[in-house]
Amino acid sequence: MEQIKVTFDSTLSEIVALKKELATKEQWSRLNNVEIKGVPLKRDENLFSIVDNICTQVGYTIPKHQINYIARVPTHFGKDKSIIVNFINRYIKEEFVASARSKKFMTAKDIGFVGNEQRLYVNDHLTPYSKALLTRTKDICKDKDYQYVWECLIQFVNTKPISFKQN
Repeated sequence: MEQIKVTFDSTLSEIVALKKELATKEQWSRLNNVEIKGVPLKRDENLFSIVDNICTQVGYTIPKHQINYIARVPTHFGKDKSIIVNFINRYIKEEFVASARSKKFMTAKDIGFVGNEQRLYVNDHLTPYSKALLTRTKDICKDKDYQYVWECLIQFVNTKPISFKQN
């Protein structure tokens, strides 16, 4: 019986380690991706034109040859589909995200959707696990009245477990 428990504990530890490794590799595979939320679906849309319009709004130019692909993907909640842009070069992606974040507020109307005030968001493309972790972290930090939460915490947490304890 003791041998079964030792084998079980060993197997459980290995599964936990494999899950952590998988989560890290899933996030790594999205390193060159940007997720754009809030862009309304339009029949026969040209995603390159939409990204180009966003670039115009944020004052950043992306050469077409720096984009590997652009696609719509379903979100877990809601009927809208986010736009995922996969860049050839991570540094171009980082500059694009920084430019988009420097423009504090952008709506669908700003990129050509007349009368649509839906807010647009340009962020790193996180895995569902990392998104949930970031949301939980932001909630905890809000409760503690912290001013800022950095996304780099996600990278750190994926390699070293951190637990939050409330008093």
